[in-house]
Parts: sequence; C-alpha cells; structure tokens
Amino acid sequence: MTPLEHTPSETNTKPVASLDYHHPLEKWLRHDWLRWILRKLTADRPGNAQPHLERALLSYADPQAPFSEKMLYWPIHKAINRMRGSLTPQQLRAKLAGHPPTLRGIIATTRSVAHFGLTTPQRWLHPLFVVWNFTNRCNLRCNHCYQNSTNQAADGELTLEQKLDLIDQFGKHYIPMVALAGGEPTLSPDLEPVLDRCRKYGIHTTIATHGGLLTPERCRRLADLGLRYVEVSLDSIHPEVHDRFRGVEGMWQQSIEGIKNVIATDGLRAGIAMCVHQDNFNEVEPMIELAIKLGVSCFAHFNFIPVGRGKEMAAKDLTPHQREELLHILHHWMQKKTIGIISTAPQFGRISLANADENGIISCSHAGNGPGTKARIVAKYLGGCGAGRTYACLQPNGDVTPCVYMPSRIMGNVKEKSFSDIFQQSPWWDLFCNRQEREGSCAVCDYRNYCGGCRARADAYFDRIDEADPGCLANLEDWKRITG
Repeated sequence: MTPLEHTPSETNTKPVASLDYHHPLEKWLRHDWLRWILRKLTADRPGNAQPHLERALLSYADPQAPFSEKMLYWPIHKAINRMRGSLTPQQLRAKLAGHPPTLRGIIATTRSVAHFGLTTPQRWLHPLFVVWNFTNRCNLRCNHCYQNSTNQAADGELTLEQKLDLIDQFGKHYIPMVALAGGEPTLSPDLEPVLDRCRKYGIHTTIATHGGLLTPERCRRLADLGLRYVEVSLDSIHPEVHDRFRGVEGMWQQSIEGIKNVIATDGLRAGIAMCVHQDNFNEVEPMIELAIKLGVSCFAHFNFIPVGRGKEMAAKDLTPHQREELLHILHHWMQKKTIGIISTAPQFGRISLANADENGIISCSHAGNGPGTKARIVAKYLGGCGAGRTYACLQPNGDVTPCVYMPSRIMGNVKEKSFSDIFQQSPWWDLFCNRQEREGSCAVCDYRNYCGGCRARADAYFDRIDEADPGCLANLEDWKRITG
C-alpha cells in the first residue's frame, strides 16, 4: 500500500450544509412537556413493576397481551406505528420481542433524553456499553497489551458476589450491552455465573478473547448462558508473525480453531479484532478476506494507543496519512456488505459521511453502523468518541475509567460507590460531552459531532484529555510535535 496523499484541508470534503440531517422527532423532543411525559413513562415504579414505557413496548410486541394493557397504552402504540419508518409492524414486534437489548436501549435512551434534553452529542444517564476487564490474568504476553496483563490475577480483583451485584446494578439502569475482556476472560471461573446473571436481565453480552480455550463444548455452554458474540484477536495472517507478537508458539492456529468452533455453534457470532500498527498495516485487506473465508460476521479495527505495554512500541503507531488510508479501506469494505466493519477510530465516522452514497452505510459509533439518513441522524447524537459518555470501562479491581485505554483516569471504585454515581459524578463529564472544549482542529472541525477525536490518544500522547487527537490529518502539527 502507498499512503494516500491527503492534506488536512482535504479530510473534510463534505460541506457543512450536507451534514444538517434532521428527523421530525427531534423537534418534538425539544418540548419540555414531552420530556415531562417521558420522565413519567420511564420512572421506576413501586416493587418490581416495569416502567410504563417498557410495558407499552412489550404489549405492542405481544399480540396476546391483555386487552386492558392494549387499551391503556393505545396512544403509545399509535405513536410507535407513526415512528417505525420502513419496518412493518410485524418486523418491529419481532425486534422488540426477540432482542431484549433493543428494548433496554430504548428505555435507557428515553430516560437520558427526558433528563438532559436532546443534546449534541447526546448525554447519557448511564453508558450504553460497558467494557469490563474481567480479570488481569492472561496466558499470553502480547506486545501491545493495554492492560499489562500477567499470568496471575491482580490483587483486589472483585469477588463473584461483587460482580453479580454489579450486573444487578446494570440491570436496574437498563444498560443494554456488556463486553467482557481482560486479561483473558475465559480463564476466570466467574465468567459463566456472570453471563447467566446478564441473561436474566436481557443484557447483550460479548467477550474479547484470544480464542485458544474455545472448545466446541465451551462454546455451546457459553451460548446457552446467553453469550451472543465472540471477538477473537488476530494480528497477522501469518502464523509465525502472530505467535511472535503474542509470545506463544502455536497461538495463531489455536485462535483459528477457536473461531471455527464459535462459528459452528448455533447462537454465536464470531468477530476478528485487529490492532493495526506499522508491522501489520499491509495485512488489513488480507485479514478481512481471511475473515470472510472463515465465515466471520464482523471485522473490528482497533486504534493503536500507546498505553500499558503498548508504550514500548509507540514508534509503531500509524502516521495520520496511513490511518486515513486504512479508514478508506475499511469504508470500501463496509459498503460492500460482505462482512460487518467497525472501527474504534472516531475518524471513521467522518470518512463514511464524506464518502458514502445517500443510502450507503454510515459508522454510527465504534460498535455499530447503519444505512441512509436515519443512520446519519443517529451518528449525530451517538457517534464519535464515546469515552465517559456512551461507554465506560470497569477494571478487575472495581475501578471505573472512561475507556480501557485510559487506565490512569479513575472515576471511582464500585467497592465504595454505586456504578451509577461514579459515572454521573465523573470529574471529566463536561469535557467528554462538550466537543467544543478541545484543542486543535478537534474543537472546530465540521465533523466534530460525528468524531470529536480519540480522547485516549490525546491523553496517551499529551497527558491531557482535551488535547487534539494526533492521529488525524487535520492535526498534522500535533503529530509533528510527537515525532519531531
């Protein structure tokens, strides 16, 4: 590959006017009276009674719901039908009834809009997505490990009782998704009981793993406990390169076998995660092709960020020109729709908005995408860097941080305060939610609502969360500050 010859001004190829996407619902949600109604509909009720909005959605989804509920929630059902867009009532009912995380996400979003109003980017009462570094223990020694994992659990890791209490908190606050990472989560004896507790609440669960311990029997058991997505890390299409990077001979083949076992298990989807740096930059497309050949459903690009052991290979970071080329490659594959494509680089939102056709696929966040104008509207509120806003990290010892790549930014510990209080009382809350409070081009970029720059990269390189992201072409001067 030859790096694309862009200049900073060429990164924002789409004029601001074309980013002004709107939906009629946005105007309604700015009315105080409607927010008052939404607060009432999503408020906790006595005992274990579900909020009225949840009951309304469930009764809409269930043709056999009691007639009294159908009558009580008839106005809400009418509003749902007006807002369902291209989905038929049958399709929407199936989505609500068959995928509890969707319902949980609706409740969480409605509560946040009712509380904060409609903000750009949207502020959230609780994160939509928690990445939980489940244990510090790992049987590999990866060069770029942000967690600096070892072959032993760290001192003070949460007990099973504390972990289950956390899931109860997540359930109460309608957090829709939990990703279990590490270390290596499959080494923890607490993995299965925690998955089982997540299943009770309808929380969508995923794991990030090296895949070496995923036997057919283990995959079946995890699927039965509600696990739905398994993301396996691969650094190279060449076994010897991957094994050298991971520090264990034969690991590449073990990971491939694990991926195959996941794919062969009903109820599980597999993803391949690749942290891209100088040593594997030329392997991105071959890796995507390998993923398609294996039958993997998603390719996940992870931004390289020099934290943990990754500090020792900071010189391997991509240049802004290389990252731009990489994101164009990912955009190309995302439009082909042969495999799902996601990226933790917030600039991917800019790339997709600037280059997708009217009905093309848009990156709405680091964990999802969608087609057309509605995806563009969602991206305006949800997209870009979600650290400390749509997403938070839980460390093995109970520390809560804004992002897995910001381990020193401790917001609090769940042994001392509730997860909800920690998230809502973050000392960096306003900074994460206000993208005008940035240095460099990140503060004034036309695409700041859809990107905002990676806060973890700014923090890792400059020890300031509000600094410019040096990985973007619009911040070349900041990259030069690093590289000299």
